[in-house]
Amino acid sequence: MIVLLGTKGQVIKVASVMKEMDRLNIPYKYVQTNQHPKMNAELEKVFGLKKPDLYLSKRKKDLGSPSEIPIWFFKCLVRVFTNRALFKNEDFMIIQGDTISTFMGCIIGKLFRMKVAHIEAGLRSYGLLDPFPEELIRYVVSVLSNILFAPTDYALENLRHFSGLKFHTGQNTVYDILAHFLDPDSKKADYIIAAIHRQETIYNPRRFKKAVEVVQRASKIKKVIYILHKTSEQQLKNTGLYDSIKNNPNIETTGYKDYLTFMKMVSQSEFVISDGGGLQEETYFLDVPILILRNRTERKYGLGETACLSKFNDKVIEYFFEHYPEFRRKDKFVRKYPSRKIVSVLLKLKKFYNK
Repeated sequence: MIVLLGTKGQVIKVASVMKEMDRLNIPYKYVQTNQHPKMNAELEKVFGLKKPDLYLSKRKKDLGSPSEIPIWFFKCLVRVFTNRALFKNEDFMIIQGDTISTFMGCIIGKLFRMKVAHIEAGLRSYGLLDPFPEELIRYVVSVLSNILFAPTDYALENLRHFSGLKFHTGQNTVYDILAHFLDPDSKKADYIIAAIHRQETIYNPRRFKKAVEVVQRASKIKKVIYILHKTSEQQLKNTGLYDSIKNNPNIETTGYKDYLTFMKMVSQSEFVISDGGGLQEETYFLDVPILILRNRTERKYGLGETACLSKFNDKVIEYFFEHYPEFRRKDKFVRKYPSRKIVSVLLKLKKFYNK
């Protein structure tokens, strides 16, 4: 088996699967594309993961602008073939999510005739450009994968026309990590978290301006802690929006936080403003209201409960600000151990294919 990851989100969501394989003494090779090298290394240490058997990229900085992707992608593929002995005779290629690394792992798996197993399959926004390229990657990987692990009923239904073997994991694997490290009933603090970093937001001046206006509006309710990635900070400066944030006494900007520190901050916040899909899942577990600054979402978690999809509609945004305490889970969270289910299925299929 090969596990191929590249982003911090992928490491977070597959860590529990890797730990389960470690627990059962199942041998596997861990391959890293290094989209987020520093953060990945930190997370591997926090979660107690083995070091990668192969780095497809030796880059020290995060993969930033879209213009960097083609050269990075090509160099990774070259390194695959110069290390092809590592990939030969492996039976499964395990990939996750909807990143460029997901697509790369899928292609590598098919080239070496492995069975491609896609974790978190079936998410759909049904808007090809929203988000892009994630929605396109989801579709292509669903077509090419042999095994599809869907985290929800909605995701499973979206896979009904695809030929791969389909399995319902009951939940997203991120809940295994959150349940292990965090207390969803932690004491609340008096602040709001803002995390806005997706490319379709920060590289769209009109949308980015709207997002900043929402953060400014939230700062009239409570103090806002605005998590600024370097690319987001640069785009604030490029669009002339930086001063409006820095000069607001009720907005505190801070840089990247390690995952568990950030999740603890989220768990204690009054509510979250974000354009990310992952936080929609995490806030559902933590029972924290979230205002999603997107037109569409590929996830159903929390909608109508903890999550409010703004569609950048002023009336919807204002309604959330006035009623955010009401955005809570309807039912008690019940853990379903999706990582165990995934590993169990892979073991059964491994025996079946090797008969």
